[in-house]
Amino acid sequence: MIKILLFYLGLSKRLRITEKLQNLYRWRRPIKPYAFIRACNEIKTIDLCLKSVLPALEGGVIGFNSCTDGTKEYILEFCKKYPQFIPVEYPFDVIPGGDSRYMHSDLELNTRLDSYYNFVWDKLPKNKWVVKIDCDHYFNLEAFQSVCKLPIRRKDCVILNRINLHYFNNVLYINKKNPVSESSDSWIIYNNRNIRFEFWRGWVDNRFTAYEYLPLPSKERKKIFAICTNWHFPNIKNQRNEFNLEEWIEFSKFDFENYFKNNRLKGRIQQYMINEKNIINAFNQFNHSGKRIFP
Repeated sequence: MIKILLFYLGLSKRLRITEKLQNLYRWRRPIKPYAFIRACNEIKTIDLCLKSVLPALEGGVIGFNSCTDGTKEYILEFCKKYPQFIPVEYPFDVIPGGDSRYMHSDLELNTRLDSYYNFVWDKLPKNKWVVKIDCDHYFNLEAFQSVCKLPIRRKDCVILNRINLHYFNNVLYINKKNPVSESSDSWIIYNNRNIRFEFWRGWVDNRFTAYEYLPLPSKERKKIFAICTNWHFPNIKNQRNEFNLEEWIEFSKFDFENYFKNNRLKGRIQQYMINEKNIINAFNQFNHSGKRIFP
């Protein structure tokens, strides 16, 4: 309780929510944010992802570009069925994050991720709460709705964490390097400023990388690190379906207790979210065949 008071009195810059602290917000009505979604060839995951979180959303924009697997057709039908969502087609090919083409300084700006993100973002309504959703996630609806009770002030910024997983040959794996991601690329924020994504490129651990990011200055955005709301399955995507076993560890062999203790996650990842049967059940619901489907 003291941590919460210090945070809202402005005496603490950030707040880490445990299940126990989350329970203190049970009296609040959850916000219903608008969704900020971008998609490119996500037919294997987009249907389950959107439907897992749909009841908690007010509406949203779904940006897409250069789709060849039926994702575009799916999005157009989804927005007809749920007119509170707006389809936004980006008229340029976009270079994926980390691609070596970003090394060249004369790159066409319209092909960069930040240009794409800003194009889609501009279609969102102003002065509304917005959640960033990636299509290879599966949300725990109850947990997400609980987290939507956290924002009180417009400067509050809820950081969403996720567990990075894959299921291969009847074995569940968790990512070695980033078992749980809790960075500033997944959030709920209030859209009341001139929000613009920016671009970064460079070398990390002797490896070139490039990506878009949204600046969240501490003076303007007070970060609340939430309990776990979703599972992330990055390897289901067509463009990421190569499974390198060296980057993963069997889920059953992972030392969760020690990892949570060393990464400020103790009491913040619910048992439901690290239950192997629950995760496999969610994984098996994805459209793994890649067949063209409609909502």
